[in-house]
Amino acid sequence: MSVLPILGYHNVAMVPEDAPFKLLYVSPDNFERQLWTLRRLGLRGVSTSEGIARLNNGTSRGCVVFTFDDGYADTLTTAAPLMKRYGFGATCYVVSGAVGTYNSWDAEHLRERKPLMSRDQLDQWLAAGMEVGSHSLSHQRLQDLPHDEARYEIAESRAALRTMLGVPIEHFAYPFGHFTADIVELARHAGYSSAMTVLPGVARASDDRLRLPRILVNGEHGLWRFLLQVATPYERLRWRRRAR
Repeated sequence: MSVLPILGYHNVAMVPEDAPFKLLYVSPDNFERQLWTLRRLGLRGVSTSEGIARLNNGTSRGCVVFTFDDGYADTLTTAAPLMKRYGFGATCYVVSGAVGTYNSWDAEHLRERKPLMSRDQLDQWLAAGMEVGSHSLSHQRLQDLPHDEARYEIAESRAALRTMLGVPIEHFAYPFGHFTADIVELARHAGYSSAMTVLPGVARASDDRLRLPRILVNGEHGLWRFLLQVATPYERLRWRRRAR
């Protein structure tokens, strides 16, 4: 069966001393070690579009999808140059209404106001051969919104990013990873060809493309745990057992 590991990152940066959620930060050195090791193992980092196309046609072997949520500036300034060095692609899920601002939805919890990519920086991200997806209009908990507001958050973000950047926006990531059956159908109706959750595991050819699982990269875990999840059958076997 065709399978596809999809990695989820937030911050490629040094973790602040008082950060309450250190797992959301992967240091630049550790990120480069991950890239170097994957390439040595013969694996290649790809965008969501390429990964799903390969999952669909049964050629995903050897591919790992790299995704970044929120659109932090360090995704461009720190992660992108390293990925280019190793020949890897990636998709960044951008909060369309927050471009050029900061992470207002969780700055208080993270105890850090982190700058988000500006329009010019998003152009640089695209020029580096990377992909942009949607992470909603304002990063609200969609399942808590009235139906019409949730629909607007999902659909308007896609339209706004297409207008802003002049590129197709085919992929979505649910804010905070939360979704319901109704939210999935809103994403489908908005025209997205895939949507990322934070359900753990690797994507399989049989999975609903609007409910794709991801391996969230925990910055507090070491390289061996990372490799165990990405480059071995460990992740799919672990979650298959739990599903029984």
